[in-house]
Amino acid sequence: ARDTRAFHALLREERVTVLNQTPSAFVPLMQHDLECRRAGDASIESLRVVVFGGEKLEPSLLGAWIDACGAQAPAMVNMYGITETTVHVTYRLLQRQEMGAGARSVIGGALADLQLHVLDDDMNPVPRGAVGELYVGGAGLARGYLGRAGLSAERFVPNPWGTDGARLYRSGDVARREADGGIVYIGRNDAQVKIRGFRIELGEIEAALAVLPAVREARVLAHEGRRLVAYVVPQGKAACDAVQLEQALTQALPAHMVPGAYVLLDALPLTHNGKLDRAALPAPDATVADEHVEPSTP
Repeated sequence: ARDTRAFHALLREERVTVLNQTPSAFVPLMQHDLECRRAGDASIESLRVVVFGGEKLEPSLLGAWIDACGAQAPAMVNMYGITETTVHVTYRLLQRQEMGAGARSVIGGALADLQLHVLDDDMNPVPRGAVGELYVGGAGLARGYLGRAGLSAERFVPNPWGTDGARLYRSGDVARREADGGIVYIGRNDAQVKIRGFRIELGEIEAALAVLPAVREARVLAHEGRRLVAYVVPQGKAACDAVQLEQALTQALPAHMVPGAYVLLDALPLTHNGKLDRAALPAPDATVADEHVEPSTP
């Protein structure tokens, strides 16, 4: 699945109808198929359903390909999942208007044997529009980690709304319940960073990059804990440089959320299971590092 062209050929040859893949692995496949369609070459025609899981999906990236597929476009399903439920928790069949510019990563409602709660630090339900941590409960949830009582007690906590002995799993994922009741996935709570006193959700910067016409894919990391670095895969042969990206983000984000460095890549590195390989991302050019100014007063 990490060889886009070989995988594209395999899907065509085997007439695959249902594909379950991580967003990081699907986006380059989708872009290759889009290029094939525009060039009049063989494309994937057999797909009926594409199911996403394992990572946050940016639905805005799907719009151009869905338009190119026309009436033969497959159903696109966003499923949030965790290992502790082996493996999916929610289901959301995306509508066409949910795959355009500025689309949110709505993950849908819980499957029949599970419950999903968005709670604050005191395990109270957050009001609609507020951000909280996702907690998962229900019969489909594991009872704990085998032979790891301490970790089980930390992550599998008593369910205040359940029967005696019922547990909720603290996922460590951050989400927002919208006014219409839909749940928007934001990212991991350990993906929130603090730079120069500001708390920053890296997913919000990635979403702002994803809607730019020149950007195919983007990920943002905090390099050495003090500098935001954007890793960008340009859209085809479209012109894309750091100055343009910075100018666009300056219009869309507060100053403290604008990355200080941009690294252009041919493709994002993937692990064997199709997720982003963060360890394989190159370090930014040290010559353009932000100048460090020592404090002048206590």
